[in-house]
Amino acid sequence: MRLRVAGAVAVLALVLGAAGCGPSGDDGTARRPAVALDVARGRLQTMVDGTTGALTPAVRYADDAFRAVPHENAARDPDGTAQLTLRRYVLTRISAAHQPRLLEQLRTYWKGLGYTLHDTDSPYEASAAAPDGTGVTVTIGVPGNVTVVADTWIADPGTTAPFGPAPSPLPTGADGGPDTMPTFDDPGWS
Repeated sequence: MRLRVAGAVAVLALVLGAAGCGPSGDDGTARRPAVALDVARGRLQTMVDGTTGALTPAVRYADDAFRAVPHENAARDPDGTAQLTLRRYVLTRISAAHQPRLLEQLRTYWKGLGYTLHDTDSPYEASAAAPDGTGVTVTIGVPGNVTVVADTWIADPGTTAPFGPAPSPLPTGADGGPDTMPTFDDPGWS
C-alpha cells in the first residue's frame, strides 16, 4: 500500500511540477496558448494511444478520466486556462530488466514523430513534447508500475472532469480506491 501511495504521490508531484510556473522568473502571468477542449481531447487520446501502441509486445492498460486543473497567476487568481491531462496506467508487469528497453522504445517512437525529447537524468522517466505543444511523460514507479501522462493547455472549462468519469472503472484496491498496480504478466515484459 505504501509503495502504491508513494508512486501516486511521485506522479502527482511530476504533473504538478510541470503545471507550475513557467521558466525561472516567470510570475505565471504569461499567456500560454490554449486549445479548444475537443481538439485537446483528441490530441491527448492520440498521444497516449500512440505511446502505448509503440510498445512491443503490446501491454494491457487502464485509462483514468480526463482531468482539468485550473491555472492561477502569481496573485493566486485564475488566469482563464487549465491543464488538461489524461493518465494511462500500464497494468502489465514490467520487470527491472525490461524497463530501459521500454523507455528506449518510447524515445525512438517519439523522435520518429518529430517530438522534442526532454533530457532527464532519471532512468525511470522519459518525456517529450509534440510540435503543437502537447506533452507526454512516462514514469516508472518504485515497484515497476508505469504511468503515461499526456497534457496540454486549454481554456478553463469550469469543471475538473469535462468529459465525465473514466471510460471504464479503474481496478479497485482493497481500500476501495483505484488500484493501478500492474497485475498481468507477459513473457516479453515481466
